[in-house]
Amino acid sequence: MAAPNTNLLIYLKQIGTPSGCRALHLHVSGLPKGTKTRDSITQAIGLLNDLNRRSTVNRVFLLNTLDIVFVSTNLDTGLLRQTASNIHKIFGREPIPSNVYGTEDFATLIDISANDTRLLAYAETLFASNVTEPDDDDKMRGSVQIYLQVMERIGSTDISTILLSQPAYATVAEGKMIPVFREMYVSIKALEDAFCPGSSLAKRRTLFTELTEHLDKAVLKVVARQPEFGHRSLSLNLNLMTLTSREFAAFDGMLTEAQRAKLVLEFHRNDVVANFALFQRLAPSLTDRGYSLCIDALDAQLLAHFDLKGLHCRFAKLFWSQEALASGDALRDLIAERAHRDEGVEYILARCDNAAAIRLARHAGFSLLQGKLIDYMVKHNIPL
Repeated sequence: MAAPNTNLLIYLKQIGTPSGCRALHLHVSGLPKGTKTRDSITQAIGLLNDLNRRSTVNRVFLLNTLDIVFVSTNLDTGLLRQTASNIHKIFGREPIPSNVYGTEDFATLIDISANDTRLLAYAETLFASNVTEPDDDDKMRGSVQIYLQVMERIGSTDISTILLSQPAYATVAEGKMIPVFREMYVSIKALEDAFCPGSSLAKRRTLFTELTEHLDKAVLKVVARQPEFGHRSLSLNLNLMTLTSREFAAFDGMLTEAQRAKLVLEFHRNDVVANFALFQRLAPSLTDRGYSLCIDALDAQLLAHFDLKGLHCRFAKLFWSQEALASGDALRDLIAERAHRDEGVEYILARCDNAAAIRLARHAGFSLLQGKLIDYMVKHNIPL
């Protein structure tokens, strides 16, 4: 994930060139490998956080390169230079061969208020370097600009109008269905229509991941203001990295134990696989705090190779597809076998939008269903 790099770029674009604004860029990436320890970086950030007490508008960014950027307002340049010297001492005053600005300095002081654009240009380059798809430079710059504009608008716009919901239902006596939780999600199509008509936000995978992390934080704010929040069970689709953010910490801190018990956190299977160590670290504490977890976007073939036991998940969501229908008997046997060995997971068949999906749900023994056809059946009191 490259969210720290993105956050710096968006922050610089948002603040413009206010009076007294300066940035201290510490080129930690150029130091010898042995000096860039977690302890030394933590100490360095600690010294910068000490400066934060002098002003509430200061920000610290630890980039993916391990460079540290401190953006300050109305702090004395002498104090900034002395702090940089103290931090360099933490790293043993090791020299660097060259930094991104072409000098051999460990620290670069940039006067943003005087329209010094070096840091902004570096942040743009760093952000664009995360895009691996081959393309020409003009299209690349255009794509980056579109994503940045959307991210900025997400942070300053009420997105409640594009926040949709769809219940997941449990089947009970005589085929009646009752809601278990209501999944809250943002319509990407509506987001595109509102913020960037004619552009496809999902086209560039890396940039789209960055976008969804910012979208997560906006969703947390909106959901917390929902009248029904805390009174009925909801689910949220989140990136794992979002759980390490200040926004999620603030969201979690405002919840009671009873409110957490009504929240299901859904994670896309690709996110879990790509960040499995992070998931393993976070999952136990999340369930201990009362949340229920769900692995989202599984399919019939993948499920056979995806052992959910010990992952602290209450739910696993499979998407209906023709492939799932073709593997009906095998899927039924697999779910029965998982239940027999007490995996502790409830399976949801999602995207049940046609009669074939309903037949598969019955055949394979799914007790939890989600989809447009299910919504229609519940609305018109049609039993399963």
